[in-house]
Amino acid sequence: MTGESVGGSTKSKSATGQTQRVTYIKRHPSFTREEFWKYWQTEHAPRVALLAAHFNINRYQQIQVGGKILPTAPEADGPSSTELVDFDGIAMFLYESPEALVAMLSHPYYVNAVAVDEARFIGKSAPGSGFVAMFVGTNIEVMDRADDVWVGDQEQREKFQQLFNSYL
Repeated sequence: MTGESVGGSTKSKSATGQTQRVTYIKRHPSFTREEFWKYWQTEHAPRVALLAAHFNINRYQQIQVGGKILPTAPEADGPSSTELVDFDGIAMFLYESPEALVAMLSHPYYVNAVAVDEARFIGKSAPGSGFVAMFVGTNIEVMDRADDVWVGDQEQREKFQQLFNSYL
């Protein structure tokens, strides 16, 4: 997010309305979870960052976390199975135009450098070829770096500000 000057201070610009893609990733079985996280952050992220910046992707984030989730294909209404699947991290992209992400994922650099690298550390035999669950939706900013960026109804804001103030 970019900052803009508001009354002498910098206020964050809201990313509300942009598209958010959240992908749960399964590591390659030859990696421990810690090895996966380290490789993903230090070797893979720099490859992706260059490409994402080129296509004006606003944010690429990695969350180093593990757990279980129902496998879900992109834009599916529900899971593709009732059996929980392990995952080892979450990748998130934030972008203004779905075409930008499509262009990024079809670019020769992605196909020949990034996707080839993904085959090294992502468990391609897992559901979704290692991208075990993927969700795409509209991003709604509420708060960023302690700045309230919510763009809702002013009457609602005042109502809850009064309620909050009653607890101070």
